[in-house]
Amino acid sequence: MYKVTFFSLFCAGVLLSSCSSDDKIKNSIVTPDFTLPSTDSSSDLSVKSGIYIFTNVTTGVESAFDYGTPITLNDGLYNVKFSGEAILNSIQTVNVHGAATNVTVQGGVVKLSLELFVINTDADFVIMELFVTGTVTPENKQYTGDQYIKIYNNSDQTLYADGLFIAESQFLTTTQNDYSPNIMGTHFTAGSIFRVPGNGTTYPVAPGDSLIICDNAIDHREANVNSFDLRKANFEWYTTSTSSSNQDIDNPDVDNLEQLYCYSNTLWILNKQGNKAYVIGRVPAEVTPESFMSDYSYTCNYTLTTGATSKDFTYYKVPNEWIVDAVNLGPKNTYVWNLTSASLDMGFTYVGENAAVAENYGKAVRRKVALTQPDGRVVLQKTNNSSTDFNHSVKASELQ
Repeated sequence: MYKVTFFSLFCAGVLLSSCSSDDKIKNSIVTPDFTLPSTDSSSDLSVKSGIYIFTNVTTGVESAFDYGTPITLNDGLYNVKFSGEAILNSIQTVNVHGAATNVTVQGGVVKLSLELFVINTDADFVIMELFVTGTVTPENKQYTGDQYIKIYNNSDQTLYADGLFIAESQFLTTTQNDYSPNIMGTHFTAGSIFRVPGNGTTYPVAPGDSLIICDNAIDHREANVNSFDLRKANFEWYTTSTSSSNQDIDNPDVDNLEQLYCYSNTLWILNKQGNKAYVIGRVPAEVTPESFMSDYSYTCNYTLTTGATSKDFTYYKVPNEWIVDAVNLGPKNTYVWNLTSASLDMGFTYVGENAAVAENYGKAVRRKVALTQPDGRVVLQKTNNSSTDFNHSVKASELQ
């Protein structure tokens, strides 16, 4: 993915006062201006058009402004997104976007730094559907084991799933910490990462076909009539549990993913609250589980609410260069931040309004259809912005 050079957006304005019957509301009138100092002398980017979306963190109110027009905002804390069109190296028209969180607008002057990225339009595998909440039994008990991820070949060529990985974030989209170092610009911090086996041509996937990767590839209706049959799944993730009373289920007729790392010593279950991020991509063939854990670990800490520094933690990182698609999940009412670089995903989608699993049973997020080709092949929408690329809170496709 082409990464655009760093730029600063300077907003200067004057402070105005407007009176209501009860109080005075402070506003900032700002005029944005792009500067693009480049660390790559061969790259030149000229922004031509676009739109800013300022979302007030406190109220949730969104304000949209066209590029090049004055911006007036109530003072407050904002999340900012920019999507637009630019000319790359004076010849190529490209789509770009950038984002920043927790930007303070106050006192009539806003100084904002963003990082622009060119949206990668190369077709590849994409995350088609995420079903993390699971189902519920007739007795209204939580049922575990029928979670799945659907991956779709969004290109017009046969792709091979060999070496394709799925990974779940270590961190939560509902809890923001000031990590040091913060490596999101270059890496994804994974709590679990599993890889499709194969020799490079073992698992062909035709254009427009999909894969189902699941927890347990069994007929779940035998244990829960409200569930479905996953014996047709292509792969299952299988974890070797250290607990004799809590063993994973293995269908010998469905191939297992290879575990590179998993935080759990028992079973890996996708986060049912829907407040983590998921990525897929390709691991170089020479990377083994042993070399991944030795070569891709890092140590970090974060600032506690008291202002003190936490103890050091060791986590595992996935280079952004390996990743071909990313989705940030977060309950609509408690989402705080993304766990990926804006180059991978500028927005987020949600299974439900809240994190309570009970109200979200059977719900999923599913990527939107962009168009249907004359031959009937569906092309799914991919703009690296989960807020617009996904339908949220939909009924899981396996339940339909």
